[in-house]
This record gives sequence, structure tokens and C-alpha cells, in this order.
Amino acid sequence: MIRTLFKRKASYEAEVLAEAQALVDDGLELEFVLELFPQDAEWLRSSLEFVSDYEAAIDSEPASYYFEASLKSKFLRAAAEPRTVVPVVIPAPSFSPVRTLVATMSVASAAAMVGILALGFVTAGDSVPGDWNYAFKRANERFEYTTSRGDDRIAVQTKLVENRVTELNKLSARGEVSPAQVQRVQREITDLGKLTQNQELDSLQKAKIESAGKNAVAVFQDVVTKQPDLGKPVAAAAAAIGETVTSLTAPSPTATASATPVATATASPSVEPTVSTTPEPSTTPQPSPTGTPTPEPTVTPEPSETATAVPTAGGSVTPTVEAESPTPPASVTP
Repeated sequence: MIRTLFKRKASYEAEVLAEAQALVDDGLELEFVLELFPQDAEWLRSSLEFVSDYEAAIDSEPASYYFEASLKSKFLRAAAEPRTVVPVVIPAPSFSPVRTLVATMSVASAAAMVGILALGFVTAGDSVPGDWNYAFKRANERFEYTTSRGDDRIAVQTKLVENRVTELNKLSARGEVSPAQVQRVQREITDLGKLTQNQELDSLQKAKIESAGKNAVAVFQDVVTKQPDLGKPVAAAAAAIGETVTSLTAPSPTATASATPVATATASPSVEPTVSTTPEPSTTPQPSPTGTPTPEPTVTPEPSETATAVPTAGGSVTPTVEAESPTPPASVTP
């Protein structure tokens, strides 16, 4: 495999000459062969004529028997003689001390740079502005933001807001807050508002944004307490953050109204009380016997009409009056 890779290939002229010479050796005439290679006829003619003259010279003066025998004996004698192998010693190259020092320092510098980069990215999570590894933290944040899309980018931007609030809280504990850092928190929330301007946020995203806004306002109050000279920029930033958070967490005007349950009327066969009227008894003339007391007539009231509720379609109740069987009129016993 390796020998095949490093094997030299014949050139174009060598291939053409070998093909033309093979045709000549097969008995074809020189002019006919040259017509087959019109582009190479100029240099091919001289080469083919040289080969032809060389073969003719060899054929005219063949080697004698004595020459061949002496040449063979020389080869056999040379092969039988012991040969001494002389090792070839290649001296080691001499290095200059300066070059060695430069190479060593270069390797050490590269290793130190790689170690610093790795240490910076590993320890950059808790850094704040002013720390030596804060640049690594910002580079990592920019990389995450660039490689995110859609809802993931909103989540990354919300995380950036939370990081700026956390950094401001740590700097406030030291009393090292500057107006630029306050504006950085405001700028991150403003960028979040621009990012979500044409997108519908879910309840979880709104909750995170509202929590970040409340934390920012709380940290601003602590900053004003410890550094009263920052009252004006902190007030402006707090007002801008409040407006942005309110606009982001406000309910969408395109939200559909919830369905109102329709009351279903249930027919309750309740019967209103019916006032039954008892007719007054009619006075029947009685004979007035003499000497015998006349008993008072006993009046039996007629049955009252009783309303029975009959439900109909539509839930309305229609009372139906059922009359009881009539009772015979009261008899008067003399």
C-alpha cells in the first residue's frame, strides 16, 4: 500500500514513446507510426530513430564468448567475497541554547494561555464587573444568545436580566455601584421588551419577567439607601423597568372571553295555593210547627275545586282543575 503511494509514474512522453516503439517492433513503418501521433511527431521521430540505430549497432557487434565468460566470472567472484558492512553514523544536530530557550518559552506560554482560558471560563459564573474573569462571562453569554432561537432566546435574555440584577446586588453590598451598571440592568430589560414585542408570552415567561422586575426594583432601593448620590439614575431606571415589565405582563387584548354558562330552566311543578270558596247555604223555608222547636239546618259545603299541576313543554306549568263528585244537598230534619 505504502509502496504504491510512493511509486513514480511514467511521464506522458515516456508512455507515448513506449507505445510507438511497440508498434515499430511489431513491424509497422516509421512514417505510419508517426501519423498516428501527429502532435508528438516532431520529437517522436528523433527518439524512434535513435532506438533503431542503437539496436542496429548492438546487432552489428555482438559480445564475444570470452567477454561473456569473463564478465560472469567477475560477478561470481564478487558475490563470494565477504563484504564488510561499515555503519553510517549520522551526527546529532547541534542546537543553540538561545533557540532551545525560545522554544521552551513558547511552549510554556501556550500552555499557560490555555490554562488561563480554561480557568477563566470555569470561574466566570460568579464574577461581577471589575473582576479579571468577567470578560469570559460576557463572552459566554454572547455565545449562548447568538446560538439560541425563538423561545430559547427569550429564556436566555431573561437569564441575562437576572444576572445583571444579581451583579448589581453584589456591588451594592460593597457600595461600588456606578451609573453605568444601573443603566446596564435597564438596557437588558429594554432589550427583552424589544425581543418579545411581536411574540405571545406564556404564563411562566410572564412570571419570570415579573419576578426579575421586582428583584431589580428591590435592589435599586438598596442601592439608593447605601449610595444616595445615585438617586436620579436609579429612579429613571426603575420607572423604565416598571413600564417595560407592565407592558410585557399585561394580558393580551386578543384573548378570547371565557364561555358564560347558560342557565337551564328546570321545571318545578310547584302549584300555587288555590283559595277555595265555600258557598253560603241557601235558606230553605221551613214550616213553622207550633210547639215543637225547629232545629237549625245542617249545611254540608260543596266540594272545593282542587288544582292539579300538569307540566307542559317549555317548562311552564298549567294547573288543571279537577272537580270532585257532587255531594247531595244537606237534608233538613224537622
